[in-house]
Amino acid sequence: MSDYAGGCHCGAVRFTVNMDSPSTGLYRCNCSLCRKKGIIMKPVPVADLVVLAGAEHLSLYQWNKRIAEHFFCAICGVYTHHRRRRDPSQYSINIECLDEQPMPESASVGLVNGLEHE
Repeated sequence: MSDYAGGCHCGAVRFTVNMDSPSTGLYRCNCSLCRKKGIIMKPVPVADLVVLAGAEHLSLYQWNKRIAEHFFCAICGVYTHHRRRRDPSQYSINIECLDEQPMPESASVGLVNGLEHE
């Protein structure tokens, strides 16, 4: 486990996340929101993500049953993470928000069927 730094595009929101390799355990979701966001996510325990700066710039979006909490920067609009509906003890981070961690070509990205999630 290592700490990785990350943030939104404009730099207003900064965070650290403690996790294993940023190129494992990745997934996409096929629910209507995630398809439109088009991002690759990695789940981590809630306690392992710490917002260091810009919490006041994080906007919350909820829909449907209003269980999942989707956070994005109110300044630049970049989605940084969300509290998972499937497992509220986890956040899923936008893996592309990590600093200097390009997506390796060999990374395997799974698919979560959020479209049929009850």
